[in-house]
Amino acid sequence: VGYPGEITVYIVIFCSYRVVLGIKVVHVACGFRHTLALTQDGEVIAWGDNTAGQLGSTTSLQLSHEPVKVSSLDGMPIVQVAAGNQHSACISVSGWLFVWGDNNCGQLGVGDTKRRPTPRNVTGMQGHHVVSVCCGEVFTVVLTATGGVFTWGENFNGQLGHGNTSAHHLPRQVSELMGEMVKVITCGENHVLALTDNNKLYGWGAGYAGQLGTGKSQAIQTLPIKLPTPWTKGNPKLKAYDIHGGGDQTFIRVSGEKRSHSSTTRIHDFSEAKLNSAFRDFEEYKDPTSIIEYIIQVMGSVSKINSLFVDPTTRTNMLLDSGINMLRLRKSFTQLRDLRHKDYLKAMSNHLEKTILPNLNFEVTSPEQLRIFCILPEFHSLCYPEDYVPVFAESILNLPENAFKILKIWFSRYEAPFFKRFVSVLQSSVVKNVILRYHTTPENNRRLRKIEKCLKVLEKLNEVNRTSELVPYNTFYIHDLAEHLDLEEDYRNWLEGREVVFCKYPFVFTPSAKAKLLSIDANNQMLQTVRKFAISQLMMASGPVEINPYFEICVRRDNLVEDTLLAIRKCESGPHVLKKPLKVTFKGEEGFDAGGVKKELFLLLMKELLNPTYGMFTMDPESRFIWFSEFNFEGNSTYELIGVICGLAIYNSIIVDINFPPALYKKLLGQPVTMNDFAKLSPTRAESLRQILNYSDTDLEEAMCLTFSVTRDRFGEVDEVNLIPNGSETPVTLENKQLYVDSYIDYYLNTCIQHQFKAFAQGFMFVAGSRVFEMFHPNELMHMVSGMHDFNFDDLKSITEYLNGYAVDHPTITIFWKVFNKMDLALKKKFLVFLTGSDRIPIHGIHSIKITINKVMDTARLPVAHTCFNVLDLPPYATEEEMENKLLNAINNTEGFGLV
Repeated sequence: VGYPGEITVYIVIFCSYRVVLGIKVVHVACGFRHTLALTQDGEVIAWGDNTAGQLGSTTSLQLSHEPVKVSSLDGMPIVQVAAGNQHSACISVSGWLFVWGDNNCGQLGVGDTKRRPTPRNVTGMQGHHVVSVCCGEVFTVVLTATGGVFTWGENFNGQLGHGNTSAHHLPRQVSELMGEMVKVITCGENHVLALTDNNKLYGWGAGYAGQLGTGKSQAIQTLPIKLPTPWTKGNPKLKAYDIHGGGDQTFIRVSGEKRSHSSTTRIHDFSEAKLNSAFRDFEEYKDPTSIIEYIIQVMGSVSKINSLFVDPTTRTNMLLDSGINMLRLRKSFTQLRDLRHKDYLKAMSNHLEKTILPNLNFEVTSPEQLRIFCILPEFHSLCYPEDYVPVFAESILNLPENAFKILKIWFSRYEAPFFKRFVSVLQSSVVKNVILRYHTTPENNRRLRKIEKCLKVLEKLNEVNRTSELVPYNTFYIHDLAEHLDLEEDYRNWLEGREVVFCKYPFVFTPSAKAKLLSIDANNQMLQTVRKFAISQLMMASGPVEINPYFEICVRRDNLVEDTLLAIRKCESGPHVLKKPLKVTFKGEEGFDAGGVKKELFLLLMKELLNPTYGMFTMDPESRFIWFSEFNFEGNSTYELIGVICGLAIYNSIIVDINFPPALYKKLLGQPVTMNDFAKLSPTRAESLRQILNYSDTDLEEAMCLTFSVTRDRFGEVDEVNLIPNGSETPVTLENKQLYVDSYIDYYLNTCIQHQFKAFAQGFMFVAGSRVFEMFHPNELMHMVSGMHDFNFDDLKSITEYLNGYAVDHPTITIFWKVFNKMDLALKKKFLVFLTGSDRIPIHGIHSIKITINKVMDTARLPVAHTCFNVLDLPPYATEEEMENKLLNAINNTEGFGLV
């Protein structure tokens, strides 16, 4: 359809369907010696001459007698193709323009005259949303969604419409048409026509053969001129609705009826009405054939899928937004999710396996190709009945870095439900393959590779979530892992540097799993030390040496802090000693430490160390968090002791009543602290800083009267501290307000308490420092030290044991739980403080603590709590009213704890 000769002939065929070697075609464009065809699946094929690269093939092929796919456009939802003499163009569903082939006159619009053998995006048209493209002999014309016309290339006949005959190598808008809403464009060899929405017809370029329709032949027309509309004479109702150009000819289609024109071919989108119709057929005949045919029709290729749920009239910046209507996507796929007919599932599985997944490893030339990575996670058949998620994950991992950066931006703008769905799809695949791994030993390696691919994508999503905070960090926990994974084996593999280990992806571990890893790591360190010690003893020919399996502390009640410090300083052989199980004795007191004695020590120690008399910490009255005092009467050794105690709490599963903010734990993990961290510690001051940042008037300096300095109270004396050099003389302005806020936060969270924090961190890390420690999220560390606030009080009953005649069905116990269940949340927390010494529970969960209700016979007494052992002495009160009065009286008026 393109042939050699001195005259170039352009033939554009618009048809519902044509078949090229069995491929259904919806749009064809012909150049001088080459042809382009757009298939039903949104893919571009080409054949003919390729001497200038106009077929878009990277091969050295000079001539192709058979259609070849333009593979650089794989996955691209193309809606129109155009062909010039030896150059080609196409546009996508989102209005991106791609060009390739000869460029001797700048007809590709890329700023030079170098030919391009593969499609390249015309960056000069990005953001303009191209809706139509036409190629002349050696020039190009495009129409945008806003009715603008742009041209570039050869201009010998004035065909660019800029009032001159100079060539242009970059897109330039035809200024004479500004203000007109052009709806159709066409061009021939060297002339252009444009039809507006109010039925005005403009033309420019070569007119020597009468192709401009002015009624006479003319050499050239360098600016658009309004052309006559003779078809309206005698019948004013006739209006042009379409125009076509080719060679030196122009064709105009007119109608007396209102008709619309579209130069692009819309690929099938999901139709709710058609899907509902297919489901009605299924419900009536129990045959899913209609549904299968419809799904395969609209999801027939990667290109088709990339065109789904996208409104072509909506202009979006695809570097920031995928353009997908995610709500419409989920609504459509939700109907399919519950369909479990075996024929449907088999068909979808085959379609994914044979048509979609093998074609995901394409060359990325446009963000539009990436939409499939947002769409498929919502498609149920990716996970069921076959698990294709690892194949999908591998395709994501194979993306170039720049392409994945775009995906990360898209993911960061997700709404939480869609992001969570993607995470859960990957998690389910991990669990499925972990289970199969331990039941199909010969396939271990293959399963491990599948697991690793999913974990790597989860890692990338976790990185997105860390900055965007789309979902809580614990969304990434894979709770079923603990049931199917050998943590000790995984830990050993991690130390040995094996490739596929879960310890490399700690964000999937629950806090309980991480706590167990801490214990495994501590035991490993202790074992290594014992071995070294045993070897040294053998070398010295000494006798057998007993190794104490505990870290023992013996303290006097009137000298708690000093005795504890002394015991810790004796651990010169290394921190592994502190990671042993802790055993506490109070001097002069007999008794076995079953947990209650060490809990008592921690309670007494923290009560003394946090005594306001020492001034070591300050408490924010609003957040109730405590922070290091800038000035105090204690030395750094006390801060170091508190750090050690917090570290010991982690290894002994003891809640320490110290309410540090998340900022402290971020600092311990080496993570930078931010405005959000400061806001959690001091909401009021943070709000003041935000007001400064939000202030936009130019009078900020006069209105705020701030400088880069702060005042501080040093034991009654007020002095001024510079936040930057010469800060007291540097006013805060609109230009430097961000620097002021950053400097202010850095001063309070870092600079002014650096020595105190360094001592605390040294003590903490002396106990807790290890590779496993780095696995923790700051909030997890906080909960490890000071417990969790969020739990279900209904579970309290299930963990309670009874002594001395009480049982779960005893009348007194029935009355007790009835009274307890009537309490509001605040009162229930007060009860927990009364009973255990804290209103929080260990990070392992409420089932990790043990509560006992002990029967005592004196009903005249109030209930008594032994906080060290979580034991409640409860008399058998006869009535609900008596139980309620005495229990509330005990809760509200008792402070401290008793000792059994």
